[in-house]
Amino acid sequence: MRLFTLAEFQQKYKEYQTLDIPSYKVDEASEIIFSHIGLRYRDISWTSSNVPLPIKEACMEQLRFMLEHDIPFVDSNDLKAGSMSSKLNSDISTLSQRILGNNGYLYRGNAINQNMGLNIPFGG
Repeated sequence: MRLFTLAEFQQKYKEYQTLDIPSYKVDEASEIIFSHIGLRYRDISWTSSNVPLPIKEACMEQLRFMLEHDIPFVDSNDLKAGSMSSKLNSDISTLSQRILGNNGYLYRGNAINQNMGLNIPFGG
């Protein structure tokens, strides 16, 4: 899933134009943001040409965050290497989450059937 192109990213964030960014990083950033969008608002057919602008902006911000901070994807928040240890709080950009939340795409604490949930009819 690619919700933005590398060219769009490098046009917005000019400081990364000379950096060699692997194309799979675009996929990673897109998947991370897509997983945070409320279920009612997701569309699996989105591409870089038809995704809503706030979601595209959040994806590009997520890639910038990933390049800037280089936080690894791990299954645990505790990292240890010899005598050194560290706690990771998040590999998600809080700015990207604000972009989604301010534009109505992020779960904001409502009951699950009001915002995130899918309508599943029971009975006739």
